Amino acid sequence: MKCTRVQFAGGGHAIVCGSKSLTPKRCSCGKPATKLCDGKLAGSRKTCDQPLCDGCATSPAPGKDYCQRHQPAQQGLAL
Repeated sequence: MKCTRVQFAGGGHAIVCGSKSLTPKRCSCGKPATKLCDGKLAGSRKTCDQPLCDGCATSPAPGKDYCQRHQPAQQGLAL
């Protein structure tokens, strides 16, 4: 279980523990991630899930976002 210290604007703080990190994910460019890559991993039913910002994601259809490596055009697939 991971615990994180959360600072409040009024000066107080809290210790929050849970199985997921409270640290926002970042895109490889350093910006906050707003999406995850939907590209399929080779030989698997799992998706890439690389954190992506709006600027780095390729979104050929609503609800579909791809990192540079998994763009359908890069894999010879139709958009």
